[in-house]
Amino acid sequence: MKAGCPPASRRPAGAEPDGQAGEALRLFEAKATGWAAKYAPDGPLAGRLESLSAAVSWFARPGDTVLDLGCGTGNLARALAAAGLRVAGCDISGQMLARAARDPGGRDRGRCGGWVRLAPGWRRLPFASAAFDVVVAASMLEYVAEPAAVLRECARVLRPGGVVLYTVPDLRHPVRWAEWCAQRLAGVTGGLSGDGLGSRWNGYHAYLRASLQRHRLRWWLATSQLAGLRPVPCQTDGALSPLRLLASCCVDESLADEGCARQ
Repeated sequence: MKAGCPPASRRPAGAEPDGQAGEALRLFEAKATGWAAKYAPDGPLAGRLESLSAAVSWFARPGDTVLDLGCGTGNLARALAAAGLRVAGCDISGQMLARAARDPGGRDRGRCGGWVRLAPGWRRLPFASAAFDVVVAASMLEYVAEPAAVLRECARVLRPGGVVLYTVPDLRHPVRWAEWCAQRLAGVTGGLSGDGLGSRWNGYHAYLRASLQRHRLRWWLATSQLAGLRPVPCQTDGALSPLRLLASCCVDESLADEGCARQ
């Protein structure tokens, strides 16, 4: 790997983070126990894992370096390693990373370069500039306070012509319309007491509080450009989905065209 990948690191001691970072951390720490099962062959997110892997393979060749930013329990990172890519994973959730580290990884363990814990509200990734060929930020940008700052860091750690792939909520999908209504209802009702329906609503309410970055396509494209990234076409099945997959190339006038069109 072009940049050394440190082992999982501990968040500095101190009070729990507040604001957007705290909401996201609490949400995913609570979800960690059952997260990997969602990506199992019979899990509800198995199709997402397959589509993300295919999208990465559109831009990356075996041996290329990939950063899985917001890697969770490492399911995508291991799938990419199995395809011959060298992968590092980052997340703010220690519970998620602990489960990622427990998976032996089989024959592909050597291509998983390590699991790195980021501090909630991090500002800089612990990697050298131009360290990666591809950065994947799947279902991650909606949970951060400043998507533009995160995309700028993605651009920094990408080689010239490298690509960042990210998924964001697609506001055209009916599930996003329902969430819009639920967010406003949550502002009126707050949390509910009791088990059953009350517990499920409180979990959904926690997700709605954490997932604040809901924007139209033109906002994401403009934000990518401000971060020094140029939007490029990416491989999708064309079906309307709750998530929109976007790709942007690290701009370098002499190298970007060649690098972004590697397939």
